[in-house]
Amino acid sequence: MGPVARRLLLVGIGLVVAGCGATATPLPSPSPAAASPSPAASPAPSTSPPAGPSPSPLPSPSPAPSAVPTIGACAPATLVARITLWEGAAGQRIAHVEVTNTGPTCTLSAMAQPQLVESHGAVLINGAVPATSALLTVGAGGLLKTLVQAGNYCGPAPAAPVTVAFVLTGGTGRVVALPFSATDTSGVPPCLGAPGSAGNIEMHPWAP
Repeated sequence: MGPVARRLLLVGIGLVVAGCGATATPLPSPSPAAASPSPAASPAPSTSPPAGPSPSPLPSPSPAPSAVPTIGACAPATLVARITLWEGAAGQRIAHVEVTNTGPTCTLSAMAQPQLVESHGAVLINGAVPATSALLTVGAGGLLKTLVQAGNYCGPAPAAPVTVAFVLTGGTGRVVALPFSATDTSGVPPCLGAPGSAGNIEMHPWAP
């Protein structure tokens, strides 16, 4: 082997030995990428309409007014009148009379046309028809009272019993009071004028 070849061989061996003894420097590990924070979830947009003024409550419907029942006039058949007492004063005869409503609530004129009548219903003395009269409401079972004064009866002797009657305003009928007794004629006033002269009779308004 020549000197040049020998030198090249030694250089190669040295390189191999040097390469075997050298420690490989480890490559630096790549730094882990910094974790990016997850972006916060944006709240979903509200679908509610924008708040406005509260609507005013609808007014409650007013209840329909109840129909007021109509109160009719008292029927003569439902009015029961009776004489409770006769009094005499200065040639006059005064009857105390009560009337009871045996029907439903009704209205009765406070004044009526009074009459003095005998047992057969014949009129002995006829009173005047009232020009005006207040209207009274009489409940079922209601009781009203009045005084009837008669004077100067100059006619023939009447048939017993003698009582009083009331012609209701408007000519709706007549109510004849039950006599004080079945044979009573004490309600006949004495004659104070000429024979056949007219008598007189009047009533106080009906009152509770």
